Amino acid sequence: MAITPDQQATLQLLLVRGQSYADLAKLLAVDESAIRARARAALTELGGIDPDRHVGLTDYLLGQADPIGRADASRHLREHAADHALATTLGERLRELFPGAELPRLPGEPRRGRRLRRAPAARDVAPGPAAPSRGGRGSGLSSSQTRLLVVLGSAALLLIAVVLALTGAFNGGGDDDSSAASGEPTTTASADDEEIERVALRPTEGGDARGEALFGLASGDQPFVELSIDGLDPAPGGQQYVVWLMLTQRQGYPLSPIAASQQGSFSNRFPIPSAVLPVVARVRFVEVAIAPAKEIRRVVERALEETSLVVDRPGRSVLRGEIPPAGGP
Repeated sequence: MAITPDQQATLQLLLVRGQSYADLAKLLAVDESAIRARARAALTELGGIDPDRHVGLTDYLLGQADPIGRADASRHLREHAADHALATTLGERLRELFPGAELPRLPGEPRRGRRLRRAPAARDVAPGPAAPSRGGRGSGLSSSQTRLLVVLGSAALLLIAVVLALTGAFNGGGDDDSSAASGEPTTTASADDEEIERVALRPTEGGDARGEALFGLASGDQPFVELSIDGLDPAPGGQQYVVWLMLTQRQGYPLSPIAASQQGSFSNRFPIPSAVLPVVARVRFVEVAIAPAKEIRRVVERALEETSLVVDRPGRSVLRGEIPPAGGP
């Protein structure tokens, strides 16, 4: 019944974070079928039997089925008691693992009352360490930057672990060639997007790579970072590029692993979850760094054990951009 860390990460992103197979496929530079297979294997482990042996229960339970698939699964469950019992068992186990998961109501199942979850007020959140002075400029951030970056830096460490687990950093992976990442953004720009700041990324050790990190808010005040890079060399075997939001020259936290295309380009948008600890008003740099995947794994595992958001960045910086101070040029 135990599932692997990457299987749990996959289910969490699908059920709790609202990601789709396509979202994860673009993030990890794999086919959607690979994401579906991982989800199916996880449900097989939880239920003890292949959930898709008669009908596509995996897509149905994880909210990934199209209208026809939902109708087929619902009709099948009305007619087959054994598969209805399996779907019920899987639903119970998924709710145990992910209490906030939105699961479909099975045929014959009573409606569940919706519980409103109160967003934490400012007084409910423990304040982070005070921002260090930067030559008398305070935190160096405008109010709009601070509003976004507090949300960014407050992202739960679990999400960092989830994304790294999906890249193989938790299970000793990273030796395979995953350099064929999609150059297309996962989220299309909208007229409702609010641009907060653009940060130019320049090489720290020479080379042709260049890039930009766009901080913004999408509709519904969903914060995001949109990254665009050109000229990035392919990562050597066993190593992984990671985007970092840095508080100092050496300390920060990983936003997400990335993989450039064969032409050295990368373009993607990363939605950011709600704040947990307001610490990122201290963020000074955006970096793209490269390090062995196993070393990244050790750093994140240690941070999980210590419940620490800020960690020493492993490896070396390849691209860096400084967040401009308030009132700067």
